[in-house]
Amino acid sequence: MIIGACGYGGTGSSAAVDFLKEFDCVQTLTRAEAQYAFKVDGLQDLEYHLVKQYSRQMSGDQAIARFLYAAKYAKTPIVKRIVKSPKEYLRITQEYADSLVQATWQGIDNADYETGNLLKSMAVLVFKKIIIPFYEKHTGKLYNAWPMRKMYLSIEPEEFYEKTRKYTHNLLKAAGADFKKMIVMDQPFEGNAPWQSFPFYDNPKAIVIDRDPRDLYLAASYQWPKDGTFMPRRDPEAFVQYFKQQRKYQKELNDHKNVLFLRLEDMIFDYDKSAKKIMDFVGLKKEHHKTKFKYFKPDLSIKGTQLYKKMPGHEKELEYIEKELSDFYFPFEDYKKAEKNNELFYID
Repeated sequence: MIIGACGYGGTGSSAAVDFLKEFDCVQTLTRAEAQYAFKVDGLQDLEYHLVKQYSRQMSGDQAIARFLYAAKYAKTPIVKRIVKSPKEYLRITQEYADSLVQATWQGIDNADYETGNLLKSMAVLVFKKIIIPFYEKHTGKLYNAWPMRKMYLSIEPEEFYEKTRKYTHNLLKAAGADFKKMIVMDQPFEGNAPWQSFPFYDNPKAIVIDRDPRDLYLAASYQWPKDGTFMPRRDPEAFVQYFKQQRKYQKELNDHKNVLFLRLEDMIFDYDKSAKKIMDFVGLKKEHHKTKFKYFKPDLSIKGTQLYKKMPGHEKELEYIEKELSDFYFPFEDYKKAEKNNELFYID
């Protein structure tokens, strides 16, 4: 079973990871977020352009080329990866892409000169319209040097989903997965619609964690100088749109049998109930919970909640957020221990 701890960015999915890490029948592979399925030029884009809505040969060609190009991120120093070895990751990825391709050749397509690089586009056009025809006419040979490139034919490749599940299986194997255990990954599915990534994994389940918008805004704006840059900061109007749009279909999450939705605050303020929900959802038993509270510590995590009442000076920003996002509030007032939660806690 592949269990994805998912969220919307900064919403606390690591709490689910830490909780599950305490079970002896669970393995966590969370060195980095595993967004292979839903990132741009990832598996969902391949599915769309190769299987669901291919356009002549062009969409498959570009989808394969961009998928392989995006995989080169693995060579970037410092960046954390599920598969530690860039060489192994690229080998597995190339092998997978090759299995989807029905033919290759050297050529040029519109995409090669419809770019944002004016000089490159003009150069490619000169070669396409003048130099290449001149060369081939006078030599009788095909021109295969730059700007010719390897082009791909991939239209409804056979066993696309089986091959893709084999690909993710091989990535996990290269990351050290023990398939005798439940495997927990960080962000393998998108938090807003995790089922869209399910076809690419064997026996997938998603636990989606959200967080009170007031705390999320304050944490991103004033506590996470390095990690909050992907969302609007110190701009309540932009933040409200950012928050709302991602959660347009949040009510549908629990309509899917392989998706469990929880709030970070549920896990902190109603630990026993949330723990039971998670255990029932993935099929864990109490006897396997060997190191309870070793990693997920509600009494410590509580200090990172209710920031809206601990951080004075942001009343005007919060006034707008509270007006627009009240439907997403956590009912702190229903829990007695929330009354004593006044100590400001900075999250690393």
